[in-house]
Amino acid sequence: MVNARSKGRRNEHLVKGLYLDEMGVKLQVDLDQYRSADRGDLVPCGVFAWPFTIEVKSRAKVNYMHDKSWSDQVLKAAKANRKIPVLWYKYDRREWRVVMQLADVALALAPASVDGNYHGDLLTMSPSTHFYLAREILSEMAPI
Repeated sequence: MVNARSKGRRNEHLVKGLYLDEMGVKLQVDLDQYRSADRGDLVPCGVFAWPFTIEVKSRAKVNYMHDKSWSDQVLKAAKANRKIPVLWYKYDRREWRVVMQLADVALALAPASVDGNYHGDLLTMSPSTHFYLAREILSEMAPI
């Protein structure tokens, strides 16, 4: 039988490596997530304005969508930390999928046209799409 904590830690490290490879951002596992609720799995190394709360989940049994409790968990943690929720999930022998709120995706693509009608809607995407959107969000935050 697979140790769930070891599997979770291994997947956190895989996602951490993807952020480093794709965006040049070094993340670390948030050890405080085990001591207190409403924390994401990964946080940046060093101090800078990182807008995301990242939760990493995996499961052996394949489902067509992510587990609703996973998105509820990352939404709650992101709200507590005033950040954008990002859920990474993977089923055994399947590709990574990333879930973000449609309102945050709309903000990245057309910040002037967001009217708030998208709250509560979730969008599932590939990691490459997420990295594109994350870069757009970070560029919106950058001082001019």
